[in-house]
Amino acid sequence: ICIVFLIVAAYIVIQQTKPLEFATKTLAKETLINDFKETGKIEANQQIYITPKYSSKIIFIKEDGDRVEKGDLILELDTSDLVTKKRELSANISALSGQEEMSIPTLYDSQLKSLDIAIQLAQKQVDELSQDNDKYLELYKSGAISESEYEKINRAYEDAKKALSLKQNEKNVLIDQSQEKSGSKEFYSAQKTALSVQMSDIDDKISQSEVYAPLSGIVTNVSAKNGGFANSTMPIMEISASDDIIAVCDVLSSDALALKENQKVEILQKIGEDTVKKSGIIIEIGKYAKTKMSSLGLEEQRVEIKMKLDDVKNIIVGSDIDIIFETLRLDNVLIVPKSAVFEYENDKYVWKVQDGKLAKAKIETGHESDYEYEIISGLSQDDIIIIEANNAQLKEGIKVKSKESK
Repeated sequence: ICIVFLIVAAYIVIQQTKPLEFATKTLAKETLINDFKETGKIEANQQIYITPKYSSKIIFIKEDGDRVEKGDLILELDTSDLVTKKRELSANISALSGQEEMSIPTLYDSQLKSLDIAIQLAQKQVDELSQDNDKYLELYKSGAISESEYEKINRAYEDAKKALSLKQNEKNVLIDQSQEKSGSKEFYSAQKTALSVQMSDIDDKISQSEVYAPLSGIVTNVSAKNGGFANSTMPIMEISASDDIIAVCDVLSSDALALKENQKVEILQKIGEDTVKKSGIIIEIGKYAKTKMSSLGLEEQRVEIKMKLDDVKNIIVGSDIDIIFETLRLDNVLIVPKSAVFEYENDKYVWKVQDGKLAKAKIETGHESDYEYEIISGLSQDDIIIIEANNAQLKEGIKVKSKESK
């Protein structure tokens, strides 16, 4: 019994005097970094919007994703209606010239009857087309027919009205000539000038029926196809410069204040199961903040940041990326984990290992990151500290055994 008692007593004494093992860190000069991550997109730095010069049927158009070189044909519009209209205008000019050359202001009944018949026929056509135009308009509004089908009947209706107006003008001209009114020469000149202006406008549109790429790049956002209808009031495609790619994202306005142009960033792109890291620099910081909704439904003030990539290999325009921004970098400073610091009476302390025993060390901190403090005073290089300060076993003076944390 005495032997057992002595063994137990010896074991208790040994256990009480045995050093406790804790995770520790030996201090060395390091780099303190504070950063944040935002999601962004890869975009072309230069984008050109292509809008047709006039509304017409599409004969040829490039497709989404097509690569083009500067000067390549990207869009061709149908010119048959324009050519027909130009011939009509040319005929009208010839007719006006012939009328102007008539030196005898004689008006024959047969001429009036012929024009009246032509006017009646033209009026009848206008009335019929007016009904068709109204009917097609209702069908287009209801979605029963396409815009191109409605535009076709509408153009026919407008042409019929112009033809009617022309015949009426011809009759008025004949009547004016028979009355030998003054200013007939100026009248014909003005009429021919107006028609010539219309012909010049048609020539300008015909010359622009073929559209060529203004720069080398990738065709995106094509909103029509071959055989479809091009609307002159809306862009029909974009061309994004393939050799000028940037990363774009929105950051909180408070974070944007800590960023500077030419500052380096790290860009992360997911490719399959791997994450590829690329570097870049900030080339533009927005001058104003935009209100956006967060994923939690809260309003945020965000600023657009544009970045140039050092390497654009395997980068696809439109792909999602993560961007890491540094707001603080201090090289060659002593830093301790925030988990190693505890507060006592409004001062900061760490547990320091000295000669195998534990002692409280009062510290003064400077800058901080999300996980670390910069040490201003209270510790030196090669000092050993406990990493996790919130441990009930930690008491001043106890023996400890260091377990260096990597």
